[in-house]
Amino acid sequence: MIYTNFREIDKAGRIVISKDIRKHLNINPGDYLHIEANDECITIKKAENKCVFCNSVDNLILFEGKHICKTCLDKLKS
Repeated sequence: MIYTNFREIDKAGRIVISKDIRKHLNINPGDYLHIEANDECITIKKAENKCVFCNSVDNLILFEGKHICKTCLDKLKS
């Protein structure tokens, strides 16, 4: 299914992502989005959680708002 919305940019440069799109993509308050622009297009994707040290997406632990994989956490402990 394709979701299409037209939104006005407010004076602060913000746009609203509709509830149906947020629900479809499982975007929740506090999630991070990856925003990319090229010549004529802006792409917004839900950012993937990655380890802040090695970019791994496996075995992540949330520590003070940052994701750390178990491997890097073990290295920090030693």
